[in-house]
Amino acid sequence: MLAPEKLKKAFQKVEDENWMLRAFLKGQDEDELDELVHSMHQELFQSYNCISCSNCCKEIVPIIEDSEIKAISIKLGISVDEFSNRYLVETEDGLSINKKPCPFLTKEGCSIYECRPNVCKEYPYTDKEEICTRLINLVGNSEVCPVVFEIFEKLKKHYGDEFEEYK
Repeated sequence: MLAPEKLKKAFQKVEDENWMLRAFLKGQDEDELDELVHSMHQELFQSYNCISCSNCCKEIVPIIEDSEIKAISIKLGISVDEFSNRYLVETEDGLSINKKPCPFLTKEGCSIYECRPNVCKEYPYTDKEEICTRLINLVGNSEVCPVVFEIFEKLKKHYGDEFEEYK
């Protein structure tokens, strides 16, 4: 698997091809695509240590749900107001962490791991249903997550000649 520090450069080489793959995948059977991506997700995450990578924590600013703020505040030992003032900003998508890398990322990993936001728990969404509806985000995530990058490379190999003819 590609090292996180090599990901941006590798992504630049395949970005156009990944966008073509996204368009190609939109025409595939959605249930088969879900099954294929979920299988790859399971295989790759079985041997990958997300915490040692933490690239998503360095590159993505998570949205925080109102229901998550209290638990995180308790974990940090501060009031909800102090947490909100210190760490959150209002965006068009909702409340989000106000900087990157995430202020809760330490050398040992996430300091709020037990109560981290749901978007962090679910990232990179390659185990979710309806992969076809997530393809735009997955192309972007292939620049951030080595596993998503590898899934795209595996999809290109899986579809092989059929994808090559499409291009």
